[in-house]
Amino acid sequence: MSIKLKHYNELDGIRAIAVIMVMFYHFFKDVTVQNDILLIVQKLSLFGKTGVSLFFVLSGFLITRILLNTKRDDSYFKSFYIKRVLRIFPLYYFFLLIYYFVVPLFLHQPVAGFSQQVWYWTFMQNFALTFDWNSVGPIHYWSLSVEEHFYLFWPLVIYYCSVKNIKWAILSLCVISFFVRFILIENRIEESLFTFARFDELAIGSFLAILELEKKLVTDNLKKFVAIFIIFLLPLIYISLNNGYYSLLESCARYLVLAMVYGSFVAIAIITEPKSWIKKTLNNHILKTIGKVSFGLYVYHPICFHLIINELRITNLTLSFLLSFSLAYIVSILSFNLLEKKFLKLKERFSY
Repeated sequence: MSIKLKHYNELDGIRAIAVIMVMFYHFFKDVTVQNDILLIVQKLSLFGKTGVSLFFVLSGFLITRILLNTKRDDSYFKSFYIKRVLRIFPLYYFFLLIYYFVVPLFLHQPVAGFSQQVWYWTFMQNFALTFDWNSVGPIHYWSLSVEEHFYLFWPLVIYYCSVKNIKWAILSLCVISFFVRFILIENRIEESLFTFARFDELAIGSFLAILELEKKLVTDNLKKFVAIFIIFLLPLIYISLNNGYYSLLESCARYLVLAMVYGSFVAIAIITEPKSWIKKTLNNHILKTIGKVSFGLYVYHPICFHLIINELRITNLTLSFLLSFSLAYIVSILSFNLLEKKFLKLKERFSY
């Protein structure tokens, strides 16, 4: 029988940080700035796209700890997949309906053909984007397909493998991801969106779940995780300063380096003392609230930003920023309460 897993409140704060990073990146990616200070902010916002890496690490950790805890239950596979469907599918497909059939009406644009849509309906959009198949859809959805592909096979690995062999599987995913990136880059193919090029980040998160199972996510090991964080932060800073001009080795290694930085950060956040500034910051009510609706924020924010920046054409950058983020937050709150919450309540019927 499974036992009730400890809920780490600080992870909601980390989710909030991850989605805010991504939103900062997307807001400043296409805007024109003239102020020197805002120019610096725009350059710093480039690092915001690594918020997806933080999401991957978190997902790997949370999903694997659930799977490890329930692998002896009779409803292991059924409960896992039904709960994933209830969490992801309603919002995922609801937004696709809006994107394909509502937005074109307001923008007076033709509806994309089904042959262009099909990759998004089947979670194959990142394959289409990587190999330049004919596709039209919300590009930021690529990360959701990576996670869904991970969910397809990882429960099987956890169920049939011992802890020792799970560790070998984690190492294998890291090696595979590295060499897939190498092959894609050598063939001048964009590597950052492809499923098998990003599994190492989910794998590092999964390794954290193994450490938790082995009682190693404890305060006594805090200094070790801080050391790991610093050791990998240094090459990350070096790579980041290259501003996209990466060597082949840097391009192949940077996601693994990111995963180690974010993985150690998650470990530090979990095991640090309750009164520490990290815990207090991450448990801040605002961050926790944002973290609660982070999925909606991730899904809706590009279209909210487009509405404010391109359709309303507000020239004041500060006002545009505030309105963009506020609209995304309001829409996400409404979506959570009117749509997502109804399906999340159904998850209780499929307890392990």
